[in-house]
Amino acid sequence: MRSPNFWAMAVRAPSGDTDLRAERFRSITRRSKLFRLPIIRGALSLGETLWLGMKALTLSTNIALGEEQELSKKEIAGTLAFALVLGFGLFLVAPVLGTKGLGSLLGASIENPVLFNLVEGFIRIVIFIAYLLVITLLSKDIKRFFGYHGAEHKAIKVFERGEELVPENARKLDTSHVRCGTSFVLYVLVLSILVFSLLGVEGWLYMLASRVVVIPLVAGIAFEFIMWSARHQDSALVRALVWPGLQMQKLTTREPTDDMVEVAMASLKKVLSMEKESEIEPNEATSKLVI
Repeated sequence: MRSPNFWAMAVRAPSGDTDLRAERFRSITRRSKLFRLPIIRGALSLGETLWLGMKALTLSTNIALGEEQELSKKEIAGTLAFALVLGFGLFLVAPVLGTKGLGSLLGASIENPVLFNLVEGFIRIVIFIAYLLVITLLSKDIKRFFGYHGAEHKAIKVFERGEELVPENARKLDTSHVRCGTSFVLYVLVLSILVFSLLGVEGWLYMLASRVVVIPLVAGIAFEFIMWSARHQDSALVRALVWPGLQMQKLTTREPTDDMVEVAMASLKKVLSMEKESEIEPNEATSKLVI
């Protein structure tokens, strides 16, 4: 869990105990007015979230493995490099080449930028959904990971309802949340269709390079949308717009057990207590919780 001034991580250790860690965190967006401008703050926040996510995953993995089997820096770097190459290949290279290949199969290249990006975007979304389904089917650990994702959402919901942070209060709630990263990814995929349409359909190397360059812009727009929608959930239009993202979360969350919810609530309680001790106003601290 991350708040404006701290981030905390709770891990269920092999012994059954909860290993709780927390550190002070100062977002780069608070260091300059320029960094707080709309869209710019979104792109920077995405980078910070990815960095914290990798740090938390590394720490939690090492806790699970024990001191004797901890991942080395070389192993961590190799895993990160593999993930980046896989992501680039699946979500940038494959959709572009797939769309060009489809045009060749039909006997005519797709030259219209809007049509090309509609097809490319559709392929990218299909790949994303297929990827989630495959890793879920092949790995029991991924299913458990998604259970903790659901626990994370439930813990936040209990807090936002003003109820005591105990597992019993989470049982009646579903596992979706409007500020979820899964929804964010879906919005990025959809918005990329619109933004990429402005780039043209020149050579495939140009297309790949141009897409990499504008990804921060797309991410920034998606960030602004997800934060705006979180503030306007009473609107029927907003509920309709966020509905696809909430449905997509059914692929990345599972109903958690009470012990999973306990872990999620432990990290939430930690950042809340640290914000309180630092004399930050509760509304300011809790309105910016990131999940």
